[in-house]
Amino acid sequence: MFAEMLDMAGYSQRDQYTHLHVFPKSIVSFLGDRWMSILTRYRTTFKLSLNCNDSVVRYTYEPINDATGTAADPFNTNAIWEALKQLIALDPTVDTEYFCHFKRDLTLNPSEADLLRDSQLARSDIMTQTKLALNLKADGRFLIFDSVRSLAPGQPNVTAALGVLEDYVDSRAHEGTVQARLLSCDLVEPAKSRIQIYVSEQVVSLAAMSDMWTLRGRRNDPTTQAGLMLIHELWDLLRVPEGLRSYTKGYMPLGSMPDKDELLPGMANYTLHPDCLSPEPQVYFSVFGMKDKEIADALTIFFERHGWHDMAKKYQDSNLPLSLSPDEQHDSMNYIHAYISFSYRKNKPYLGVYLQSFETGDWPSGKHDPIHHSLLH
Repeated sequence: MFAEMLDMAGYSQRDQYTHLHVFPKSIVSFLGDRWMSILTRYRTTFKLSLNCNDSVVRYTYEPINDATGTAADPFNTNAIWEALKQLIALDPTVDTEYFCHFKRDLTLNPSEADLLRDSQLARSDIMTQTKLALNLKADGRFLIFDSVRSLAPGQPNVTAALGVLEDYVDSRAHEGTVQARLLSCDLVEPAKSRIQIYVSEQVVSLAAMSDMWTLRGRRNDPTTQAGLMLIHELWDLLRVPEGLRSYTKGYMPLGSMPDKDELLPGMANYTLHPDCLSPEPQVYFSVFGMKDKEIADALTIFFERHGWHDMAKKYQDSNLPLSLSPDEQHDSMNYIHAYISFSYRKNKPYLGVYLQSFETGDWPSGKHDPIHHSLLH
């Protein structure tokens, strides 16, 4: 699936070879056995995505090792260090200053992990602490859990934007459907690094997405309004079912397909730019559990309408990502697309497609010997 995406996205043969060489050498060894990762509903530790504007492939993974989930590392806080060593060996410009700061302040230390384990205070079956994401023509990134309030000390240049976001989240607290969930930064020198905070919304509707996009009216400039019009357009094309959703406990077995109860909550992330007064939003259409062919058709129409003819042709000609699962009944497939991200900057929309990654994509059919897929489960 990874190789097919690189080819479809137009990577040169040399670049394809480079990325496919790095992947088994530096990434696969950290995927290991199944772990209760937040990355996918199947709790796999790897996910692919595509930046549709620039045709850039990206993957996200949660590094794990032999100690993950054991008494030595019950919450998987240590495997990330060895994974970072591998990335730094590949690219010496990787900068971990922000990572070290946030990991120290926002994730569990050994004594805290022991306390949670021994007292059984952990309220979730998902133990993810850190993840890494790589744009294959850009810089590495990591995502990390904690509250937005922990970010403010020592970051005066993003304080104004953070304050706006905090005010929005606090104003929604009584509703009980909005929660700050993740923090992300680039592994580059701090002066160039973006800081992003991810917020989930259990109410899935156009009104709820519009609320996250405008921060309930706190953003009302022409750029925000232009983006909002396109959100309405995408919503109409995708036909996302509305409702109150929650993250289901446990995981989906590798061999099952999502039912109506597996539809996911909505989500947005907010980029805190240095010295910017307002956070920049990106919203996510939760499409996991919807028909993949219908999603692909809707995206193709959107691409054509907005002049992305090359991407529309790629989606149409290759039937991406349905072509990545050639043995499935395409009309019934509903597990390949997970999220569609949308942002609006510099007077144009930006879209990303997040895909469920099973190496060949054939897990739900149960037609193949699992040993052939052992790298990703």
